[in-house]
Amino acid sequence: MKFLKNYISTVFILAFIFSSVNTFAHFGTKGPYGGTVTCSITYDTTVYIGTANGGVFESTSSKLVGWRARPVGLKSGKITALTHSGKNLFAATADSGIYIFNGYVGSDRYWKKINNGLGNLKIKSLVAIDSLTLLAGTDGDGVYKTTDKGANWSKVINATFNTAIITGLVKAGDSRVFLISQNNGVFITESNGDIWNDFNDANTLNIAGTSALSFNATTNELIVVNTNGIFRTAVAASAPVAAYAAVSTGFPASTAIRAISNNGSLWLLATDKGVYLSPAASINWTAINTGLTTLNVYAAVAMQTSLVAGTSGEGIFKASTAVPTWTANNFGFNNLITYSMVSSGLAVVIAATEKGVFVSKDLANSYKAANKGLTDSLNVTDLVFSGTKLLAATKNGGVFISADTGATWTVFNTGLTATSIKKLVASASFIYLITTTNEIYVSTGTSWSLISSGLPSGVKPTSLVFYGTNKVAIGTLGNGVYTAVAGTSTWTAFNTNLSNLNVTSVAAQRTKLFAGTDGNGVMVTDTTAANWTATAPTTISHTTLMGLNGNFIQAMSTYAGYVWASYKGGLLATSDYGTTWIAGGNQFNLPSYTNVYKIDFVTTRVFVTTEHNSLYSNALSELPPTGIDEVAGTIGNFSIYPNPSNGILTIDLKDINGRVQQVIVYDQVGKKVTSVQANASIQLTLSLQAAPGLYYVQVISTEGTAAQKVMIE
Repeated sequence: MKFLKNYISTVFILAFIFSSVNTFAHFGTKGPYGGTVTCSITYDTTVYIGTANGGVFESTSSKLVGWRARPVGLKSGKITALTHSGKNLFAATADSGIYIFNGYVGSDRYWKKINNGLGNLKIKSLVAIDSLTLLAGTDGDGVYKTTDKGANWSKVINATFNTAIITGLVKAGDSRVFLISQNNGVFITESNGDIWNDFNDANTLNIAGTSALSFNATTNELIVVNTNGIFRTAVAASAPVAAYAAVSTGFPASTAIRAISNNGSLWLLATDKGVYLSPAASINWTAINTGLTTLNVYAAVAMQTSLVAGTSGEGIFKASTAVPTWTANNFGFNNLITYSMVSSGLAVVIAATEKGVFVSKDLANSYKAANKGLTDSLNVTDLVFSGTKLLAATKNGGVFISADTGATWTVFNTGLTATSIKKLVASASFIYLITTTNEIYVSTGTSWSLISSGLPSGVKPTSLVFYGTNKVAIGTLGNGVYTAVAGTSTWTAFNTNLSNLNVTSVAAQRTKLFAGTDGNGVMVTDTTAANWTATAPTTISHTTLMGLNGNFIQAMSTYAGYVWASYKGGLLATSDYGTTWIAGGNQFNLPSYTNVYKIDFVTTRVFVTTEHNSLYSNALSELPPTGIDEVAGTIGNFSIYPNPSNGILTIDLKDINGRVQQVIVYDQVGKKVTSVQANASIQLTLSLQAAPGLYYVQVISTEGTAAQKVMIE
C-alpha cells in the first residue's frame, strides 16, 4: 500500500496535464439575484436592461421568464443608455464610452469598444437612426455622430449645446430625431444630426432639469419632463413648431421622474415614488405600485401586454397591462454588489452582498437571508468555515460566528483591538484574520491574539495559506512572502528570486507554494526553501481578446489536485504546478469589468465572487473533457464511460499492456473507495455508492500502472 499511496501522490502531481481545446464550458450566474437598474429598452420581443454597475442583461421572451447576463467585452458595467439599430445592440457607459454587441467567437458573443473620435467617454444618451448612423449625447460635451456603426465618431457642432449635458435622444418617424439638453430644452434634426432646430415654447425653453422624453408613434405625440412638470406636444413627427401643454393630472408634486416610455396606448413613468400609468387618449396619472418592494424606480418599459420596472437595489419587476400588479422577476439578474462567499460540502453556498448575507443549501438554486445577530450585515468583508462553524468578518463590527450556518450570529471579538476586518482564513486548528490596518490575529476558537509584531513595520498583508503540517505563509503588498510556524509570531522572509514583491494571493499544493502577483502572474517555489520561478503565462485566449491582463492575479485557491488563479474577468487552473494553465470554464460569461476576489468549491462545482454580479459557477465535470486530458501510464490507455457518471462506470481495458490484475478507485484526497480484482478482464463495470465528486481510477497490470479521473454527479 505504501507504493500505491506514493503512486497516487505522483498521479495527483504529474499524471494529469491540462490541454487547450477549442470549446470550453461556460460559467453561469448563481445569484443571489437582484440589483439596480438604470435604463431599459425593447426590440422585437427582447427586453434589454442596463445596470448601475453590472452591465447588460436580456430577456428574449416577452413573457420575461428569466434574464441572461451579457457582460463580456465591456470595460465598464455602468450602463447609461441602450439602443438597437435593427441590426445591432449598442450600449453607452458612464465612464468608458460606447460598445457594439457584434463580436463572435463561434456561437459566443461579446461587446467591442467603438470610441474612435469620441472626445468624451461619459455618455448620457444614445439613439440609432438607421443601421449605420447613431447619435451619442455626452455628459458636458454635446453630441457626437457616427455613420459607420461607431467605427468613427465626429462632434456635432451646435452653439447652443456644444458643452451641454444631453440627457435624451429619441427617433420620431422616418426622419426626425429629438434631443433634450439638461438646461436648454428640446431640439430636432431632420438631417441625421447635421443641423438642429429649436423645438421649444415657454414650457420647455431653457428650463433646468430636462431629464426624460418619449415619442408615441401611435398618437404622434412627444412628452418631455423637466423641473416644471410633464409636457406634451402633438403632431410631433412633422410639426414645424412645438406647442406644449401640461399633462400632470393625477401626478403628485415633488416627485422625481427618472424615465418615461409608452406602448402606443399607455404612458409609463419611473419615479422616486414608484411607477405611474396613464392612458394615452386622456392623460390622468395613476400610481401602480402594488407588489413593488421599493418605490425607488429608475426604468420603466411599456410593452404590448407587459410592463417592466427596474428599481434601485431590488432588481426587476413585471406586471400585466391588464392587471398592473407587480411581481419580482429577478431570476438570472445577478447585479448585487458582492463582497465575499464561501461554500461547503455538496450544496452549501453563502454570499455576503450589499443586502446582507444569504445562505443556500441547494447549490445556489435558492437563498434565504441569514443576518440575525449580524449587526454589521451590510458590510461583511469575508466568510469562512472553521470546521462546522461559520465566521463573518465585517467592516465595522469585527468578527461574528454562527454554529447553525448563519441562522443566528454572535460576536467573536475577544482580544481584538480593531474591529475593521478584511480577511479570514481557517485551518483545522487555527483561525487567522487580517485587519484593514494590516494587523494579523490568530485564534484557536476562544479569543484572538496579535501575532504581526514580528513582521516589518508598515507591512500590508493581503492573503494567507496553511501548508505542510504546521506552517503558514502570508502574501504582502511590497514585502513579498513571509512564513511562520502556525500560531506563532516569528516570521521569516521567503522571497529568494521572487521577482515581484507585490503579492496579492498565496496558495499551497503539496510541496509547492504559489504566489499570485500584481503584474507578473503566478510564481512557484518548493516549500522547503524559497527559490521562486515564474509559471507559464497566466492568460486565456478569450480574455486576451477582451484586452484583459492575466498578469494581475487577484485570488488563488486549490481543489481536487488543481491550483486556481483569478484576474479581472478570468479564471485559470493548472494541475502541473503551473507548467500549463487552461481556462477554468469561464469563456464568454464572466464579466470583463469586474474583479474576481474569491474562489471556492462545493464537491462538484467551482464558484467565484464578482464585485458587481454576485456569484458565478461552473461544474468541474464540464471542463474539457472532465477538466483534464490525462497522460497515459506506461501500460497504455484505458477508457471510462460515461464520464461524468451517476456512479455506474464501464471501464474498457482492451488497450492495456500486460495482464490486468486490479482496478482501484480513490477519492480526491487519495483514500481508497473500492478495489476490484480484474483477472485479465478486457472490460468491467463498477457500481460506486459514492457521493458526487472527483475520483481517480487506477489500473494495475503485470506491466505497470495507469490512472484517470472520473466525475460522479
